[in-house]
Amino acid sequence: MLVMNTNRTDIANTIDRIERNTIDIQDIRADHTLEFGPLDGVGNYFPGGEQCAEIDEDRISEKIEAGGIDQSDAFLYMTTLGGGTGNGSVPYIIRSLKENPPTEAMGDVVHVALAAWPYDFEGGQRHFNAVCGLSRLLRWYDGTQNADMVMLVSNSHISNDDELNAPNEDKYESVNRNAIAAMDMMIGAGRQTHSVVDVSDLVTWPSRLDSYHFTPGIAMGQPSVFELDLLFEKAADNVFVPMDPTTSKVVYAVVRAPEHLIESGEYTEADLEMSLQQWLDDNGMDEVVHQMPTLTPTQRQDDSIDVLLLFGGFDLEPLLEQSRPKFEQIMEEATEHGLSTNIDTPTEEFTADQFRTIQQNLNDYLTGNRR
Repeated sequence: MLVMNTNRTDIANTIDRIERNTIDIQDIRADHTLEFGPLDGVGNYFPGGEQCAEIDEDRISEKIEAGGIDQSDAFLYMTTLGGGTGNGSVPYIIRSLKENPPTEAMGDVVHVALAAWPYDFEGGQRHFNAVCGLSRLLRWYDGTQNADMVMLVSNSHISNDDELNAPNEDKYESVNRNAIAAMDMMIGAGRQTHSVVDVSDLVTWPSRLDSYHFTPGIAMGQPSVFELDLLFEKAADNVFVPMDPTTSKVVYAVVRAPEHLIESGEYTEADLEMSLQQWLDDNGMDEVVHQMPTLTPTQRQDDSIDVLLLFGGFDLEPLLEQSRPKFEQIMEEATEHGLSTNIDTPTEEFTADQFRTIQQNLNDYLTGNRR
């Protein structure tokens, strides 16, 4: 883990939240935090975050190497897309580490971004940032693929889903809890499984299809008496962004079941694969060209089942619907009149052409993933 920010106070606040859920907080404070860049915050302006990462690129790489993080199979970057620091720096860091890996081990690392979409009620600047951040995670300025997988989470969508919220739960905690549950299921498939699944299996085909944006759908703690097709349906009803699952090009299923039910043959890889294909056929998901199921055992005492569906390459228009008018309004200002950014960028001004490139790259990607 590496907690990064341009502002020391923000790092401290993040560590305070981590402290509630860990006992090794001193180790995190000492070895797993990095304040980077010459600015104390970037004023919610993502080019400032990008330039801060560029200025301290070597320090970031050295910190990753010193922590042994470079030995990982994959990096999971977590950022909100409405802000300036993470939204600005994460796409740049991904690009930098992919193009110029500082160690030999890092040359094979898969780069996965978990990106949170702002609430619908947030201001136009945050939605402008979000659209620009999505574009830069998907494609770099030269139009080539950036992150290997972009996992999208909509704050408003999760907060408004009664199935995903516990009674009297804070809306921010609800988003975090559900995102953690989904990522744990995804990562768990690589810890112990009844088939060979690693993170490269999740990113290879979507990249070839030019459809590498995803969102999770989950159904947790379900009774084992339910048929798998019903569990898939429940997970599809609990997706993390507004979307139509039938527009997906890729669907991955992870089913976590008690080990004794797997050993007894009640759940098998073959049954899971046939059930997933049948569910796709029954729901008219003709756009799906790649699917993969994974059966993961657990040692829990009860007989409940957890299901994760990862939908990839779906039509992004429902997610962008609320943000697009706000984005276009500020984009017009940015490209026609320029934005005053002297305070928020430590080096050169962010040009109108760069804004236009971001817009065009996203439009090109959307064109290939529109139904």
